[in-house]
Amino acid sequence: MNDAVNTEDKPAKTRKSIVPAGWVSKGDALRTFIQEQCKSKDGFDYNLFFQLCRNNGLPEEQVAKYEEQVLIEKRLGSQGRAVMTLRNMLATIARKDGKLKDLDGDEIDMELPKAALGGAAKAAADKRESGEAQAEGKF
Repeated sequence: MNDAVNTEDKPAKTRKSIVPAGWVSKGDALRTFIQEQCKSKDGFDYNLFFQLCRNNGLPEEQVAKYEEQVLIEKRLGSQGRAVMTLRNMLATIARKDGKLKDLDGDEIDMELPKAALGGAAKAAADKRESGEAQAEGKF
């Protein structure tokens, strides 16, 4: 029996995210806005985030549903679902109006790029455009 310990230097292990690289936000204006509005000394404050959503007119039933899951039930994964879903709803408002309200009620200009279509949505849009072009006599 050999009790010698292998002391060779092994390369450090790197952690890989389960989130595909294409899905990670690149630090757009909305992400920065949310982080600045909802930060506290302890990190991200979900109470402030839900208030921000209400200030911008998101449906109360949606905000209340996620608020209950995150703050009361503490359901597994609810924090990520809440932030992703409500952030997307805020992005829709920002794209439409070009602004959002901060926690103080002041309007902040918000320029977000139009959402890129992919997969079936892109195919449907392309088909619709080609159908319109054929209807107009353009090929």
